[in-house]
Amino acid sequence: MQRGRFIDVTYTHTEGMETCIVPPGMHFPGRATLLEKRRMLEGDGPLAWLRTSLLNEPRGHVAMYGGFLTAPTGPDHDAGIIWSDGQQCNDMCGHGTIALGMAMVALGMVPESEDGRTFIRLDTTAGPVTAEVGSSRQAVEWTRFENVPAYVAAMDVPVELPGYGEVKVDISFGGNYFAIVNWSGREKRVCPENGACFRELGHLVRRQLAEKVDLKHPLHPHIRFPSRDTDLLVTFWHEPDRNEARYRNVHVLSGGLLDRSPGGTGTSAMMAMLEARGELAIGQTIQSEGLLGSGTFEGCLIRETKLGSQRAVVPTVKGTANLIGYAKWLIDPDDAVGKGFVVT
Repeated sequence: MQRGRFIDVTYTHTEGMETCIVPPGMHFPGRATLLEKRRMLEGDGPLAWLRTSLLNEPRGHVAMYGGFLTAPTGPDHDAGIIWSDGQQCNDMCGHGTIALGMAMVALGMVPESEDGRTFIRLDTTAGPVTAEVGSSRQAVEWTRFENVPAYVAAMDVPVELPGYGEVKVDISFGGNYFAIVNWSGREKRVCPENGACFRELGHLVRRQLAEKVDLKHPLHPHIRFPSRDTDLLVTFWHEPDRNEARYRNVHVLSGGLLDRSPGGTGTSAMMAMLEARGELAIGQTIQSEGLLGSGTFEGCLIRETKLGSQRAVVPTVKGTANLIGYAKWLIDPDDAVGKGFVVT
């Protein structure tokens, strides 16, 4: 038996979507940029074992999502954060930001403001994100984050789905790229029981779009699709089941993970699409409903902006999360299975 590494993590869920929050430690070199630190977690990088060990089996599962905190990358940030599922890193995560903000205040990782409004400046590989965390003497209650600018990259791209015919896809960026499919009026509803169906449809949409589009972020060269660096999430949405919601949706990630929550970057992308189609005004608030239908996120576009020459809008998203546990994991470098595996 070799000496192992102990790693302490915190678990949360945001409307059913789990996040494994990994605290900053000695994992990353201090002078590396956030994108360089992310590269260390990806593929065959020197810290890939950290991501796969915590997010994949036997410690994680197919739907486990993670946030890897780093030391601040500059004076304008309170922390850096790298988001990932068990297969691939993402540039931003909304449900994770809601959970992270609340956890950082609840666990004393940042000083709590006396007026019950604590602001946390996060650096992500999509750009700066500011989380406002609401709290009282009794509890930490919610997070509202101002996301990176969102924009529409393409509209009405045709794809063929067996049994459904041709559907039109809009592609928006809300911290990640989303291929958005209006699923209104279809027999298959967004609900946990139809997860396998939407997982397969999502793969079909993504595969066809990889041959039809060339997506490049105006400011961040590493954010592009198709590429192995950037996921294209596929969103299916239709009329809501909750009275207060604008729509109900599910987001399908490339590894087959289904977002259980309404999706924070997804809500941002949806609002950008609705605004571009004249169906949402700047300053108008909406509620988004997710796969489980357990609650909603509140979204609002607060202003217009530019990403280079590209018109964009600035979204805010508000939601709540729950702490569900803590773990002290032992990582044995000689345990090959313990470094993580995926059963497809």
